[in-house]
Amino acid sequence: MKERHFFAGNNTAKGFYSYFDSIINLEEAEHYYILKGGPGVGKSSFMKNFASHMSSSGHSIEYVHCSGDKDSFDAIVIPELKIAFVDGTAPHTIDPKYPGAVDEIINLGYFFDSRQISKHKEEVIRTSKAKSLLYKSAYRYLDAARLIQEEIQTVYDSLTDTLLFQNLCKEMKDELFREGEGNEKCSGQSGRIRKLFSESYTTDGYISYTDSLCTGMKVWTILGENINYTAKLLEELRKEATKNGFDTECFYRPLTPEKLQHVFLPKLNLMIRSEEKEKGIASDKTIDLGYLMDAKKLETHSPEILEKTKLFDSLIDLALEKLSETKKLHGSLENIYVGSMDFDGVNKYFNTILARYE
Repeated sequence: MKERHFFAGNNTAKGFYSYFDSIINLEEAEHYYILKGGPGVGKSSFMKNFASHMSSSGHSIEYVHCSGDKDSFDAIVIPELKIAFVDGTAPHTIDPKYPGAVDEIINLGYFFDSRQISKHKEEVIRTSKAKSLLYKSAYRYLDAARLIQEEIQTVYDSLTDTLLFQNLCKEMKDELFREGEGNEKCSGQSGRIRKLFSESYTTDGYISYTDSLCTGMKVWTILGENINYTAKLLEELRKEATKNGFDTECFYRPLTPEKLQHVFLPKLNLMIRSEEKEKGIASDKTIDLGYLMDAKKLETHSPEILEKTKLFDSLIDLALEKLSETKKLHGSLENIYVGSMDFDGVNKYFNTILARYE
């Protein structure tokens, strides 16, 4: 039995960003359960309980954590059974694509007493609006941090030797995908891509599951502060893997979700992770991109980079403060719904679903 932890959605400079389409391949899935209902109706608990039963039966579990609350789940996947449960409410609203054939809605909202909740109408509306404003504020700070990061990266880009970079890309592709070492091409088909996040800005701060995802894997570390070129290198390796028929799990940066942060190649049992600075992480191979930049010219920019890095860190801290404030408001909403729920009914519904797999 094996468990994995990651995110499918994230709080980014572009607002909430979703890779929920990559949680499971619907065309290959046996069943896809979409949970509906307001805060506090038990969607995450429903998934936790199901995962616990499946884990006890020896099944592997993929836990997709919520970027709003790391202790809650946006989804769980049981790969051996090809089934998934997903929170289908905002901000990642999901509707059935193949109703009955694959998708099934579990409406936990059926078990709350709307008459009780309506008594708290003004509080629900007021709290929901306040929570939304805090998220918008957090996203503005994250976008401001992105702009500062771009200023820093522009300096790094201007000092990077593109020819050396191209040679490095070729060397790494040749090493990874040369045939004869278990790396034979999958003839006639391209590899599939799964897009996720291993790290996130959450209400509990910056959370990373990258280390846990590397457990038991061969690990290559790409080291370098130029995240633009780190992302380009990872993308070059991803393209080569896809071309050669290798499936990839692509983990993107939480601030800039279009840029790769890590790439996992299941066939090679290899995680290629990136780090901006040396952290003493166990690695089978380290590729330091520092030699790609002109060290003397970089030194002249050090004061400017240091000043902007401090500004970047301050903006990230402000964003995390706003995200932290949303947790209390979300808890208030949950309390309203919890007090109106028929959890006995939820448990009976849960047992009917569980019985299908026992």
